[in-house]
Amino acid sequence: MQTAVSNKHESKTTSGQGVVYRTVCQNPGCGYRFDLRITPDNAGLLSASLSCPHCKRHGGFLKSQGRIGEKLFAAKLLYRLTGVGPSRSDDDDTVGEPRY
Repeated sequence: MQTAVSNKHESKTTSGQGVVYRTVCQNPGCGYRFDLRITPDNAGLLSASLSCPHCKRHGGFLKSQGRIGEKLFAAKLLYRLTGVGPSRSDDDDTVGEPRY
């Protein structure tokens, strides 16, 4: 597994390859802040599911919140709701004429 996590906030003067995503875990009760350095070698992390290094919950996706500075972005680690809400088929005709 690729790792690029650091819980140290880097200064703007630090020269390094790639960009840093300053990330906050959105898991209820966690809120852990960490830096995720993305380089050409680990760019696949942006499209893959991540786990929080603190609460260890799997299945989080990085959602960019915008640029903070040069090569520094804000991001949130969001989790999908699973098994919540009613299941509805697209074939159901809830509005319109009845079928015969």
